[in-house]
Amino acid sequence: MEKTAKKSINLSKILADLWSAVKGFLPKLWTGIKTTVKRMGYVFYILVHPFDGFYDLKNDPKRRSVAGGVAWLVIYALVDLVRFQNLGYLFSDRGAQLALNVPVRLMTAVLPFILWAVANWCFSSLMDGDGKLSDVFMATAYATVPITICNLIQIPLSHFLSSSEGSIFTFIGSIGMIWGYLYIFLSMIIVHQYSVGKGLGTAVLTIIGMAIIAFVAILIFFLVQQVSGFFVEIGTEIIFRLSE
Repeated sequence: MEKTAKKSINLSKILADLWSAVKGFLPKLWTGIKTTVKRMGYVFYILVHPFDGFYDLKNDPKRRSVAGGVAWLVIYALVDLVRFQNLGYLFSDRGAQLALNVPVRLMTAVLPFILWAVANWCFSSLMDGDGKLSDVFMATAYATVPITICNLIQIPLSHFLSSSEGSIFTFIGSIGMIWGYLYIFLSMIIVHQYSVGKGLGTAVLTIIGMAIIAFVAILIFFLVQQVSGFFVEIGTEIIFRLSE
């Protein structure tokens, strides 16, 4: 009986401590979410004033928000998914929509920007860049907002435009891509304090670095797959022999 009482007392104490920790964490979490959402709104200033906006995003503690960058990148991926599945009949690929793999689609949307941030930081570290990895990632994520905006505009338009007006749909998509990629380039030269020429050279090296990282990642994936398959075959063979 005494042991049972001690166990119940210890369990109740653990639960009380856990609840106390949760109660202490929730206000901090709520404050962090509110701060992140508030700082995410700074992207609309960046859209109008990219040079000052990206500079302050890197250097002003009241503007910096890596969590905000993650949120904008997630929003970009979700909007890309919604756009892919909800375009009008004339502008959609029904076969691809039916074969949609949601995790793969989301990963495909965000992976190029993550690769860009990593590769750019690697090369900029060798070329006297001022930005840290968090700076490059944050600026790149915020720079995707123009693409997100144009993707959102395309969704309702695709249901009203005719085939003869398809050039309008294509034009809006092109504007979003050019606008977004231009801002990614501007964010890079501002974050690293590069000239335009040095920024162009770094951009070319970054693209090459992205290809190298992707190749190595695919190589490692297939290598792990082959090794795991080899051990699975060995295990299957051992089990088969033991069962004889």
